Amino acid sequence: MFDIRPFIKPLAITALIALVWGTGFYSGQKVASTAAASKLQAVQLSHEQERSRAADAKAGELATALAGQQKLAEQANKLGWELLQTRSQLATTQTQLKQRIADATQSDGDRFTGLGPGGLRLYSSALGYPERNPGLPAANAGDAANPGQTGAAGAGLQPADLIAHAADYGAWCQQLEAQLGTLAHLHGGATTK
Repeated sequence: MFDIRPFIKPLAITALIALVWGTGFYSGQKVASTAAASKLQAVQLSHEQERSRAADAKAGELATALAGQQKLAEQANKLGWELLQTRSQLATTQTQLKQRIADATQSDGDRFTGLGPGGLRLYSSALGYPERNPGLPAANAGDAANPGQTGAAGAGLQPADLIAHAADYGAWCQQLEAQLGTLAHLHGGATTK
C-alpha cells in the first residue's frame, strides 16, 4: 500500500497557500471593485454638480435678460403713450389755431396787405413761439404807415392763407420735435428742450 504521510505536509502547505492566495485575490477584487464603484460615484456626482451649476448660471442669465427685456418693453410702452398724448395735444392746438385765424385777420382789419399785428401773433404762435411778444404793436387797422404805399388788396397771399400755412408747418415741426424727444429719451439721450 501507498503511504500518504510524506505527502500530507506538502499538500497541507499547498492547500494553505492556495487558500491564502484565493482569499487575498478575492479580497483584492472586492477592494478594487469597491474603489472603482466609489470613484465612479464621485465622477457622476461631480458631473451632476457641474450640470447643476451650469443650469443655474444659464437660468440666472435668462432671468436677467428677461428682466432687461421687460424693463425696455415697459419703457417703450410708457414713451409710446406719452407720444400719443403729445400728438393729441398738438392736434388740439392745431385745431384751436385754425379756429383763431378768422378772428386774427378780422381784428387786423382790411388795411393790411399781409399780416397785421394779430395775424403776426397768431403766425408766431403757430410756429411754436410764445404768444405774447411785447415787441408787436396792438392790433389796430390804422397802423399801416401809408395806405397808398401798399399793393392792391387782392395781390399776394391772403393773411388767412399765411396763418393756415404757419399752423400746418408749426404742427409738423412740433410733432417732429416730440418724436425726436421721445426717441432720444428711449435711447437714453437728452431731450431736445
